[in-house]
Amino acid sequence: MPLRDQDPPFRRHFVFVAGYDPMDVEGHHRIFQREMARFGTVWQASASCDAHPRRTPTGALWTACASGPGWATETCFEMFAWDDLVRADMRRSRWSHLRGGLRAIADMIATGTILRYFRFSHRYGIFFLLTYFVLFVMLTAAVSAGWVAFAAAPVSTLPALGLGLLAAAIVFLGLMRTLGARVRLKQSLDLAEFSVDFVRGRHPAIETRMAAFAARLQAIAAAGGVDEIVVAGHSLGAMHAVSLLACALENDPDLPQKVPLRLLTVGSTAAKFALHPAGARLRRAAWRVFEAEPIYWVEFQARDDIVSFYKVNPVTLRHAGNANGLLRPFVRQVRIRDMMTPETFSRFRLDIMRLHCQFFLANDRRATYDFYAFIFAPVRFEVLAAEMAGPMAVFGPDGAISATMERGAA
Repeated sequence: MPLRDQDPPFRRHFVFVAGYDPMDVEGHHRIFQREMARFGTVWQASASCDAHPRRTPTGALWTACASGPGWATETCFEMFAWDDLVRADMRRSRWSHLRGGLRAIADMIATGTILRYFRFSHRYGIFFLLTYFVLFVMLTAAVSAGWVAFAAAPVSTLPALGLGLLAAAIVFLGLMRTLGARVRLKQSLDLAEFSVDFVRGRHPAIETRMAAFAARLQAIAAAGGVDEIVVAGHSLGAMHAVSLLACALENDPDLPQKVPLRLLTVGSTAAKFALHPAGARLRRAAWRVFEAEPIYWVEFQARDDIVSFYKVNPVTLRHAGNANGLLRPFVRQVRIRDMMTPETFSRFRLDIMRLHCQFFLANDRRATYDFYAFIFAPVRFEVLAAEMAGPMAVFGPDGAISATMERGAA
């Protein structure tokens, strides 16, 4: 039944953990403002948020409101930020990025992790090797340029060698500034190095940050005053979302009984850590969250997104198709192309990172998944997630709640 005009707004605290991205909270706030407006246009809703984010000990937050005929929601959107750690990684020299990236690929080969990637998700295996293929092409071009300069030099051997090395360095640095920047090679190399260090417990700063995130989540739950708390993680942030929840549960096993606690993982790369032989503690974290039955966990995956694992259960690491909404974790496959207009998808179809990021953006058109519906929809998280039609089952053409929907009930 539709909401009555006098019903109070549905109140939600939405926590978001981004992936390996140097963007600060101000940048995420600007994206939120833009995508919030897109959500309102697509779903015929009015939406607004604070003009500026407010700092917290672990990031920043802002209040956002949405409404439509007979319904209203109020969401405290909070960033659990770790972009400062990413920027610290990326400020290093190019040679440091190169050494770290090569050390990471050597680890992945020696441990057989790459073979497991291809076994569980050949798309992700291809994506992982793309970084090194681009690096190989650039190094090959640089060596070739150096050899040509050496062979063509009308001078003695030693000056010719110097000329060849200079030509190779110029070509390599030039390709890093052009092709490398376009495909985000430096960020990809840093991500590979970070991933190996994280799975092996060699990044104490991120472990400290996870403990701070867990403490902040406990404080949010203790404050109450909301209908539900949603913790959402995108890409590598999905693994962090699981880790911080596991840490919070370790600190307070009764946490899920204090307030409805939900987990949303999208475009997840958590399996890449679980598949590494050194990833035992991360596998335990996933099982810890899974065993906390009051936590309703949903993971969305897409065939169009080769940056994440497709049809892989994030806990058991077994094949996962579209499951019944009563299962945990509820794994759903959706299509990114359905979220975009044909023109937009055509423009970005070869931009794999843009497609990957669609998971935390608003849609161009109505589809069975819309990240901002989990932020603004005036129904409980599990109600929206269990609907195979997603927000299309919630919102009518005029933005009113569908007659089959009742606020807070399945």
